[in-house]
Amino acid sequence: MILGVEMVARRVLAPEDTEPGHLVARVLDELRALEKHDTASIRALRRRISAEIATAEAGVVFDLAEGLIQEGFDWEGWEFINSHGAAFAGLTRARLEKLGECIETWAQADAFATILAGPAWREGLISNADVDNWARSPDHWWRRIALVSTTILNTRSRWGTGDTQRTLAVVGLLINDRDETVIKAVSWALRSLVPWDPRAVRTFLEAHEGELAARVKREVRTKLETGLKSRRRSVHSEASVHSNSETAAP
Repeated sequence: MILGVEMVARRVLAPEDTEPGHLVARVLDELRALEKHDTASIRALRRRISAEIATAEAGVVFDLAEGLIQEGFDWEGWEFINSHGAAFAGLTRARLEKLGECIETWAQADAFATILAGPAWREGLISNADVDNWARSPDHWWRRIALVSTTILNTRSRWGTGDTQRTLAVVGLLINDRDETVIKAVSWALRSLVPWDPRAVRTFLEAHEGELAARVKREVRTKLETGLKSRRRSVHSEASVHSNSETAAP
């Protein structure tokens, strides 16, 4: 095991790994050579390379991530940053916005929010004002990112401990937004808070009855009453241990 650690450290410090473009090219070659291009296979490769570059400087990781993003491997690049202590600690609002310039789909927005933006907010690397600014963006994807980032604050598996104040503050900025991607994210944000503070969520619904979209009120009330997003799924709740997990994109 000691030999393994030494080999990794030696590899990280090798000139070819720190030369501009070399590491990006190597990782791209390995990604494209995978027999299966499913999430599990890609993530296994990403984890192996993350272990190899664990001692690299943050700049090396940012260069790798940006190179991958340019080639269409966006979430893979974001994960490299999330998994590298120094790189993750170097995140700022400006850097996040640069890393998110490629976002133009639902999947990209949610991946970015859950891999980078939400965790950065949770750890205090960006401020409440930064997220509020995204919530006021003319770009609906950044408005969705602001909302989805709140779910990280409320998800135990992502080290969330529940945050009523910050969640409702962002939702409050977007309750009148009728963009479909934003409406669904408002519902997701409120539903993520239910396990922590159902009273606050119920009070919020009552106070904004006339402003919230019908979908939001329906889904959040169902979550409050059944623990599920949809009543149709509750029919099978007693037969499945997975009934409390949402498998579809919110």
